[in-house]
Amino acid sequence: MYLESLWVQGFRVLEDKHLQELGPLVVVEGENGAGKTTLLDAIYFLASGRSFLGMTNGELVRDGSAYFVVGGEYKSYDSVARVPLLHSVQALYTAEGHKEARIDGTIYRGFIHLIGGLRVMQFNFNSVFLVKGMPSVRRQFLNLLIASCDRRYLETLSSYNSVVSRKNVLLKQGIVGEGNRSLLDLFDEQIVRLSNSIYAQRRTALVAINGDMERLIGEGLFGRLAGIRISYETQDLDAETLRSAREREIVRHMCLAGCHLDDFVLTRNGRPLRETASLGEAKITSLLLTFAGAEYVRSMSGEYPVLLLDDLEGDIDAQNMTRVTRLLRCFEQTFVTSFDVERLGGNLSAVRIQL
Repeated sequence: MYLESLWVQGFRVLEDKHLQELGPLVVVEGENGAGKTTLLDAIYFLASGRSFLGMTNGELVRDGSAYFVVGGEYKSYDSVARVPLLHSVQALYTAEGHKEARIDGTIYRGFIHLIGGLRVMQFNFNSVFLVKGMPSVRRQFLNLLIASCDRRYLETLSSYNSVVSRKNVLLKQGIVGEGNRSLLDLFDEQIVRLSNSIYAQRRTALVAINGDMERLIGEGLFGRLAGIRISYETQDLDAETLRSAREREIVRHMCLAGCHLDDFVLTRNGRPLRETASLGEAKITSLLLTFAGAEYVRSMSGEYPVLLLDDLEGDIDAQNMTRVTRLLRCFEQTFVTSFDVERLGGNLSAVRIQL
């Protein structure tokens, strides 16, 4: 997968930026606050419909602007035609809340339609929360990873979220008569069915990612991380579990069982890394998880995603940086922000973008 061009208007600090003739390695340079991270966030938005910094759409609109636009053209291998095909994608958001995604000329009124087109894997200073953060951070990582390769997973997840939202509305009404209890039973049946489908796909993905992490460590990447594994022990949901939670749900006015409360845990020697890892270890572990996620995308889609690396320097010694550089050669395209381009080593030729 290869991003041919990119245009950004009114997106955070970027007022108007048009980039053409992007290369396999794109190094984004500039002073603090110039918009290096913002540029990578704009590419991530085209792939996911959200900011990797956790900002709302409204917060992404540049001060003084009425809207933002992010667009680009990318090449993706078509398994049927057996050739790379050029696609166009654009996202528009106005300060009034209007959303518009334009994909190969077709207009959609929601950014969820962006998922599964341009595929990216990103690493930035917030990635340490994959190790140290709340379960929601890891669920978001896993959901986007699977959904970018499997539209059915995205549809199942959307259906699940809709059912949970409707159930929560009913619970918040605070009046649970016989009719409402029957409706809650119906919602619970759907939650059981959809959750178990999602659990199964998450298990399959995490087994693959765990295997890729072990292989990358075995090949010499971050050898000091040997022994790290992904633990995912979620059991299938059943109706009895939801029935036993019913009275607590009525009191708390929210659904208390299902895959929206799921989590996977990174461990070493049986102990959770979120409790034992230093910030430096958390950073390189999240980078390892990024590369393993990219391998998963390749295995599912037939091509590597575009790799976005922000704040790569620091906490990575010269030997491991050389190994990271070798991995970059597997990718059709990598965007990296760096103050010291030469530290990437490996005699990689780069297109430089100065902001």
